[in-house]
Amino acid sequence: MPGRKFRFRLQYDLKMKLTTLLLIVSLFQIHANETYGQKTKITLNLENVSIESVLNRIESLTEFKFMYNDKEVDYKKIVSVSADKELVTTILDRIFSKMHITYEVLDKQIVLKPEKNVSPPTRDKEEKVELYQPFKVNGTILDSDGSPLPGANVLEKGTTNGTQSDFDGNFSIDVSGPNAVLVVSYIGFTTTEIAINGQTNVSITLEEGATGLSEVVVTALGIKREKKSLGYASQELDGEQVSAAREPNLLNGISGKVAGLQITNSPSGLGGSARVSIRGDASLNINGNSPLFIVDGTPISNEIVGSSGSGTQDVDYGNGASEINPENIESINVLKGPAAAALYGARAANGAIIITTKKGTSKKGQLGITVNSGITMENVLLLPDWQNEYGQGNNQQFAFVDGSGSGIADGVDESWGPRLDTGLMIPQFDSPREDGTRGGDYLVSNSPIIPTPWVSNPDNTLDFFNTGYTKTNSIAISKSGDLGNIRFSYQNLDQEGIVPNTDLRRNTFNLNTGLDLTDKLTINTNVNYIKSDSDNRPSLSYGTESIMYLFIWYGRQLNTNSMRDYWMPGREDLQQFNYNYNYHDNPFFNVYENTNSQNKDRVYGNISANYEINDNWSLMVRTGRDFYRDLRTKKRAFSTQRFPLGYYREDNVFFEESNTDFLLSYDKTFNGKWNVNISAGGNQFRQKQEYTQTVAPQLINPGVYSFNNTRRPLEVYTNNEQKRINSLYGFARFAYDNLLFLDVTGRNDWSSTLPTDNNSYFYPSVTLSAIASDMFKMPEFVSFAKLRAAYAEVGNDTDPYKLSSFFTNETPFGDNPILTESSLIPNADLKPEITSSYEIGADIRLFQSRLNLDATYYDGRTKNQIIPISTDISSGYTSKLINAGEVRNYGFEAMLNVVPVRTENFTWNTMFNYSRNRSEVTDLGGIDYTLTERNSVFIQAREGGSISAIYGRGFQRVEDENSEYYGQMIVNNSGIPIRTDDLVYQGDYAPDYTLGILNSFKYKSLDFGFMFDIRQGGIVVSRTKTIGSTSGQLKETLEGRETGIVAEGVLETSPGVYTPNTINVDVRTFNNRYYERDNVEAAKYDASYTKLREVTLGYSLSKKIIDRLPISKARLSLTGRNLALWTDNPHFDPETVSVAGGTLQPGIENMSYPSTKTYTLNLQIDF
Repeated sequence: MPGRKFRFRLQYDLKMKLTTLLLIVSLFQIHANETYGQKTKITLNLENVSIESVLNRIESLTEFKFMYNDKEVDYKKIVSVSADKELVTTILDRIFSKMHITYEVLDKQIVLKPEKNVSPPTRDKEEKVELYQPFKVNGTILDSDGSPLPGANVLEKGTTNGTQSDFDGNFSIDVSGPNAVLVVSYIGFTTTEIAINGQTNVSITLEEGATGLSEVVVTALGIKREKKSLGYASQELDGEQVSAAREPNLLNGISGKVAGLQITNSPSGLGGSARVSIRGDASLNINGNSPLFIVDGTPISNEIVGSSGSGTQDVDYGNGASEINPENIESINVLKGPAAAALYGARAANGAIIITTKKGTSKKGQLGITVNSGITMENVLLLPDWQNEYGQGNNQQFAFVDGSGSGIADGVDESWGPRLDTGLMIPQFDSPREDGTRGGDYLVSNSPIIPTPWVSNPDNTLDFFNTGYTKTNSIAISKSGDLGNIRFSYQNLDQEGIVPNTDLRRNTFNLNTGLDLTDKLTINTNVNYIKSDSDNRPSLSYGTESIMYLFIWYGRQLNTNSMRDYWMPGREDLQQFNYNYNYHDNPFFNVYENTNSQNKDRVYGNISANYEINDNWSLMVRTGRDFYRDLRTKKRAFSTQRFPLGYYREDNVFFEESNTDFLLSYDKTFNGKWNVNISAGGNQFRQKQEYTQTVAPQLINPGVYSFNNTRRPLEVYTNNEQKRINSLYGFARFAYDNLLFLDVTGRNDWSSTLPTDNNSYFYPSVTLSAIASDMFKMPEFVSFAKLRAAYAEVGNDTDPYKLSSFFTNETPFGDNPILTESSLIPNADLKPEITSSYEIGADIRLFQSRLNLDATYYDGRTKNQIIPISTDISSGYTSKLINAGEVRNYGFEAMLNVVPVRTENFTWNTMFNYSRNRSEVTDLGGIDYTLTERNSVFIQAREGGSISAIYGRGFQRVEDENSEYYGQMIVNNSGIPIRTDDLVYQGDYAPDYTLGILNSFKYKSLDFGFMFDIRQGGIVVSRTKTIGSTSGQLKETLEGRETGIVAEGVLETSPGVYTPNTINVDVRTFNNRYYERDNVEAAKYDASYTKLREVTLGYSLSKKIIDRLPISKARLSLTGRNLALWTDNPHFDPETVSVAGGTLQPGIENMSYPSTKTYTLNLQIDF
């Protein structure tokens, strides 16, 4: 078959490519010989000091650590040293040339030893010489997974006697006696003390440290910095924290793990988008609050390209960052404020997420291979709480004839019909006719319908959904050495959604190389190719194309399995079979015939060159691109409610962004204490977007989806945009004695989207960090204390084509094309937005870093916001663009890490991520501005209010505070509560606070962890609640079915005079009037929730087992995601947004698909 032939060819080509790559890697023989010591140069100017002081000074200026036996090295000897940018090894040669001391450099450790056949040094007479009988100890140092830790430090406590583990984690040391204590340390791991107690062989397991005092993080422009030197807040996740979730969507996998980072998933199922914000929203552009995503120093797109229009509904094809393979990630550093991201310009005004991918590493120049395989099962977490006592119909009556109104209420799609499970026999759509056809086959038979039992089907919506499956398989091959490093990885993801016939396939290729051409020039390349395709993604929102819309009208007696055969017999491809032909589509017909497919090719990456001009000067140049082509097709079959004669559409989306930058840096240390780093650089940003939509609005022949099969003229819509920004920037870093750090930055942008006279904007930043624990004497329990402060300004521009009028294509009139002018009045005098902010914070670590607190307060103001406001319709336009508004964004965030238990075999670690944010509109020029709107729900900014405020109509209430009925609803003479005429404040979509609680436990080779994700406060307005109440589907509509409803409230008998309401209203009328579709108050819920976001159980093979196998590491893990939800809302997951074109609307639920719980079994093996 053609499909099989294609798959075979794909597999064959892939094998050929992998074989070729392996050959290239094998030929690329690189061995790790070059050391840190052969590159590191320092300046010293010390007179009449001890050798111990010299060694301490070298340690403070470099990453070296010295080890020696104080019985063998005369560390008290007085020397003088003068060196200007000399190699450390050269300085040591000069110091020890006449002392008969030699040394060995092991990566960043230097071990001092006496030359052979040389007696120990003679001490001064008053110096006490301790004699001891050496006691030899051999051992192995492992991490928590049983993997060896090469280069770990082993020191005898109370002495300078030490050594270092080899590549296999083994070490040997002579100590003073059998009761000696070893102090074992390794970067990134918790220092551990081990009592020998007479043992000659020991196995030592180190746990990952909660925080490393010398932690190095990747910051703006890809620059690596010691975290303690940063004057702004950032939070880093390592690769294991990112991939542990085994979540194919990167953004979902880090939700709740970073303080201040809020990720809200769209309700679209597989591969869906996520709304991302850091420290809340500050821009009046609802789409302008996302952080910038950076991969290996180059920005990538995270935009959403909408797909609604031309009669179809929204489909969520995902956003860019969700496509990144989590298994390729080395670390993620979240830069939270403008100060952190100032060097990235306008797009980083909301912070930046810095992603660093894995580089090539291997053991002793060998080829390293990692294989990962996992399978995920996915099930529905929460469906609406349906009532199951009354079926379809009206006035408790129903009988099916044709589903269009010829029967008794059979054209009605509401559930106000007869009571279920009472023994009634009623003709229904799936009841048999006397000729053997079905009741719903009315076009092919008029034979009498045989009545069948009128019974409830409580699980009829659940029966529709499948168990979703995700299969993930990947391989990574790496190698490193003194010529450089190389890493290649491939991942195949095959996903089947819970909605039948929905899927997503993704193949990701990554190549990451580093090549040391000379000792001064290094070339780095990172290339990613992602192939995504889907035969069908589910339609969203309110309308017949959405499954959840169909279910909100779905009679409670309907048997879903009766719908699986969805064609009328003899009318295949022409007429669907259904229970209602007035309004709805068969749900199986919907997902199998009306499909939304995708075929996307994406490439992103960069190439950079780093050149060390001399000891002080260096130059970096880099260019990167992110581009993709995305073909989306929509097919609609004959007899579809919206498209009775079918429909075919293709959307061609092209995106390209390039960033080319350079950075010239000067770095020098003066007098051994002052370090100055001054850098200047520039960036050229180019972005291009092309969008073409072609529609065949009706088809000639059913089932033939081609533009040659169109019944009416094709409709074509195009949109092309281009944008350019040129930038120059610079920064200066000043450090004193490794305890006081001052950073100053400045950047100027020139944007093509702003007027010539206003297209240049400059923004500075300044940050200060002070290591208080090194500056002042503190109690012994204080391990580390840092204070920091920052101030920054960031500019922002607008979208293309806001300065002059333009024309767009519209639906043709007959055969005549139509062009219309934009309804927006352009503004040739626009100014850039400016955000000014400051923050102060502290990083405090106590009890040997077992109790760590990092807290930050921030406050920012954004002014000159670029917004469209409404205009008088007589102008011929609907809106105009202006600069207006000032928004204050402020809040507090904290990270608390606690290690309650830490022993040799067991560790318990707890992390709390807390965030509280507020955004206030301080000035708006006297206008009310709507950021976005859906279903009469308005997210609207008003002076004195918040940027996340939701407005809408509600109930009129007694406003006289002296009245005994104050606050009660006012009802009309029909007994229906009266709605307000104006929009009323209903609440905020932003939470009062968020809290993530992570616990991890480790016992020998077994690890266990779980995380709670908590959101408190805010509201969400639900379309499900509104429609489910008017349709009689939700459980709360059972009230008053037999007796009617008397609304709680009062009647106004005369102005200001009220009396309690006693008017009884039938239940259907009451619900339809109470839950009017523009009544926001009736449809809102508290958006608070607590989720059991993640549970992980893992087992790693021990070293004893690994040593007997041809592998270096193996781990089996079981992960559960979103296993439990606690919320006051019984119908849907409040963690949701509404999808409207390219906008994710927070605080609005619009027929959201059910969220899911997942279980993943994963196996990782390293060779």
